[in-house]
Amino acid sequence: MGDTAWDRKTRRVIEIPGDEATLAIGLARGHYDSSGVLRGRYMCRACFQDLILRAIKPDAKQVPHFRHESSRECPASAERQREIAMDDQVVIDLRDRLLRAWPGATICLDIPEDPGSQEPGRVPPGWMPPAIVVSGADGPVVIERPRKLPDPEQIQHRLRAVRARYGAGARHVWFLAKDPLQFAKCGKLHVAPRGRDRDVHVTVAPTEQQLAIIAAGGGVYWLDGQQVLVPYGVEDFTHEPLRGEEWDFRDWRRNKEWHRDWRISQPVPAPEANRWGLVPTSLHQLTRTKAAFSLTEARDTMQRLEDVQQARWRRRRADARELHAARHAPRPPVVPASGGDEPAPEQPALAVPSTPQAVPPSGTSADNPPRPDAASTQIGAANAVPAAPTVPPTAAPGPALPAPPAPDRAPAPVIPPPPPHPPYTPPTSVPAERQERRSGLRGILRRFLGGR
Repeated sequence: MGDTAWDRKTRRVIEIPGDEATLAIGLARGHYDSSGVLRGRYMCRACFQDLILRAIKPDAKQVPHFRHESSRECPASAERQREIAMDDQVVIDLRDRLLRAWPGATICLDIPEDPGSQEPGRVPPGWMPPAIVVSGADGPVVIERPRKLPDPEQIQHRLRAVRARYGAGARHVWFLAKDPLQFAKCGKLHVAPRGRDRDVHVTVAPTEQQLAIIAAGGGVYWLDGQQVLVPYGVEDFTHEPLRGEEWDFRDWRRNKEWHRDWRISQPVPAPEANRWGLVPTSLHQLTRTKAAFSLTEARDTMQRLEDVQQARWRRRRADARELHAARHAPRPPVVPASGGDEPAPEQPALAVPSTPQAVPPSGTSADNPPRPDAASTQIGAANAVPAAPTVPPTAAPGPALPAPPAPDRAPAPVIPPPPPHPPYTPPTSVPAERQERRSGLRGILRRFLGGR
């Protein structure tokens, strides 16, 4: 590991060996502090004392190194020196990988908080490792590589410092190490992006610090070797049955999984997401554009997942509607088996009213009765029945008329009554003299010939 220090003049972290060609020898005091106090150009990041740069001449017998002005040893605790050394090494390793991935890009180590104004010996709490700043045409990209995330208050302080120093348009990216405890809490998500093979994505429950970074507009990614995990939001929900849908399928798979579903929020996870799904992509894909940080490959996968999401919802609701229609379909009428010898079912006989009424001939009505002609008048007179004596009306009502037929069935046919028989007429009595006349031979002949 190289020896690192804070350069108050260039306002960035310098390394020895590596940057000694651009540095001055010794203390190189100057007005590097906003308070106007003459301080040395180089500062120890553990105790904030001035440093002296030694052995950078070509004929020097020692390797270049920094030495404290007061003594050769740093007054900071061994624990703090070890933590700073480990944090710096993680950041330097990522910086070297980015230099190989982005040939020609301007990459340096920086501390956005500007620790040059710190008083010697007073160590601020929550000190964070330096950030990697990549300068490009699209603006600076500030990449954080903490060995472990600090508390949310320190993260907010770092976010404000980056925004104040590099502007609101700077991209603030955080590369985190995989935490086994965090990655073991949630399960895996089986996905099938549109146009691609099925895959398995790891899901994690975001921490308070990670949510604070997302809320401030930063990006959280996990670095696992040469692989980068880019998050998207996963919101789990249950399909509520709509009208005309049923979700209790008979088969085991649909009955267990069809009603439980999830929706994606991308490219930034939504605050209401239950968990984060992680798209695996290579570091080369993120840095293949010179001096830029591209998430094109990961975001294309997220968009494909969202396209499949709409199709998945339509398919499951279509199955629910089909199940409802099959269960509530009307039953078809029972058709008897066809056979030539089977008798046809008997039709019920129509009821005949007990007191039928005469139906007037066509063209007549009760208000317009037919006019009788002469022939019908003579026949009716010959066949007339003697009128019955007139009976005065009584208080008792006459027989009840038949009820009218129901409106939903056809009226029963009315059968007209038979014509009345002619009245019996007794024979008229014959006078006695004619009886005597008929008693002889002449009378016999008359009777035989039909005479009187």
